[in-house]
Amino acid sequence: MRIAYRLSGSAPADVTITVWRSGEQLRTIDVRQAQPGKDLVERWDGLTDAGRPVADGTYKLVVAAGGSKKEAGKVTLRRHFFPVRGPHGRRGPVGDFGAPRDGGRVHKGFDVTARCGTPLAAVTAGTVVKRAYDPRLDGNFIVLRGLGERRKYWYAHMLHPSRFQKGELVHVGEIVGNVGRTGNARTVGCHLHLEIHLNGRPIDPEPSLRAWDRYS
Repeated sequence: MRIAYRLSGSAPADVTITVWRSGEQLRTIDVRQAQPGKDLVERWDGLTDAGRPVADGTYKLVVAAGGSKKEAGKVTLRRHFFPVRGPHGRRGPVGDFGAPRDGGRVHKGFDVTARCGTPLAAVTAGTVVKRAYDPRLDGNFIVLRGLGERRKYWYAHMLHPSRFQKGELVHVGEIVGNVGRTGNARTVGCHLHLEIHLNGRPIDPEPSLRAWDRYS
């Protein structure tokens, strides 16, 4: 989140930017000796002072300097984001969670169809825990561990390897790859296979995907 402001006066001043929700101060950003008469920008990463992601909701931003305060605006934040950033659909029952597969397997994710090359965004802020290529099933895939969650998010069949490496931090909404048809998707067409694992067990992603799609 970019917070833009300008100071009046002729001398540099210390600035304090605070983030509030329902009367509670959640984050403080201190800027030493900010220059007056210039368009200044600070960034807020959506974390509290304790380093935890804030909950979904509307937040007020306040800029204070030289004994005066001004509200810099309000913003509504969401911790999760729909991953497919373009026109999309679903494969039908064969792409649903739990659908039967060859060899007694079941489908552990949910398939979102889209044109090959459609950007894929991080559904939440987190850390890359795996980035690999599986020629038999998943093709190019990446796994994110959600920040402050007990969930992992698995993106499969991407067009190319993700630009993110294992151990890197990814922010919600950042582009992590593109829809493809690698692995066993080469026989069925372009789509994102998304898995959500809670405490190590796969759960149905469809309810979350539907909710995220409504607002993002």
